[in-house]
Amino acid sequence: MIGALAVNIAAVLTYREFRKIPGTKRFAFVLTSYGLPVLVLAGVLLVSRVLYSNYVLWTGLGFGAFFMLLISLFQRPGAGRILFLVPGGRTRELADELVHESTQFLQSPDQLAIAEHGAVVADLHQELSPEWERGIANAVIHGIAVYNVKQVRESITGKIQIERLSENSFGALVPSHSYFIIKRLTDVVGSLLALAVFVIPMALIAIAIRLTSPGPAFFRHRRVGYRGRQFEAYKFRTMVSRENDDHDLESQKTANNDPRITPVGSFLRRTRLDELPQLINVLLGEMSLIGPRPEALALSKWYQEHLDFYEYRHVVRPGITGWAQVNQGHVTELEDVYVKLQYDFYYIKNISAWLDLLIALRTIAVMVHFRGAR
Repeated sequence: MIGALAVNIAAVLTYREFRKIPGTKRFAFVLTSYGLPVLVLAGVLLVSRVLYSNYVLWTGLGFGAFFMLLISLFQRPGAGRILFLVPGGRTRELADELVHESTQFLQSPDQLAIAEHGAVVADLHQELSPEWERGIANAVIHGIAVYNVKQVRESITGKIQIERLSENSFGALVPSHSYFIIKRLTDVVGSLLALAVFVIPMALIAIAIRLTSPGPAFFRHRRVGYRGRQFEAYKFRTMVSRENDDHDLESQKTANNDPRITPVGSFLRRTRLDELPQLINVLLGEMSLIGPRPEALALSKWYQEHLDFYEYRHVVRPGITGWAQVNQGHVTELEDVYVKLQYDFYYIKNISAWLDLLIALRTIAVMVHFRGAR
């Protein structure tokens, strides 16, 4: 009973954190929230060899999951609410971007009363007329939810508009150092376990590459990583063997249906298995399991010259997978990388164990459905 109660509490807290992250559905992560707590409980029971009742344990967990699903069913879905927009500032840009959301512009402060069952969005950093200021204050007094356009855009799209460096909830530009320590420990343990599990598949992949294409099985490539330091990233070779020029911009780009990609390499890219050797980089402290994608030297220099604040993404360790990778996939052109940078900034601002766990789950879905690869 104590174990089932602990798992249910942990699952509820996990689910609440998942719901705060953009793109999560009401029911999608109810059962997923039970995964890690159940594994921890199973480990405790196995090690302690405490006698327990399967009936009591699974009945407790089953009822807990059932009531979470039931509560989610009757919860007011935040994503389905109408957003009533106050004219002025960046609300027009928000309406143009949120094509899948229900939005409606208010014509006068008197109409704020109709927002009782929705939410009001205003650009609170812009100069509003005294009438709108009084109307918004009155709406808040009467319990109507009012949000700033900046927070609404971030919470729905999972991106940060790049106009200036964006601080986290504590007002700092550098992410939490305490979580960095936890994240590093997780990286070391996770990469060691992953290497133990995948050592035989990795050996088979290496043999398949050598048998089907002349050249080495592994590909080493100079990348820009944590705090702007260069490092040598390891991957399985997915293209025909060639002399690599780290400073040649065009050769670093991968096009759709790139003729340099081998048949085995195409499969490895679609399933993301070509990234497995980067577990070595994680152990060496050059990468993390989750973080912004490390870019090639030539590409990184090109992006830094054309995109404001691009180098800020180096404030955290680059990752094998990340928020931009699971939302957007592989891109190289400036317009797409600008969008990718907005995802990276969102990750840096909101970095947490919950966001990392969600990215890990979405990575599994990406690998299964072959999304976003080139």
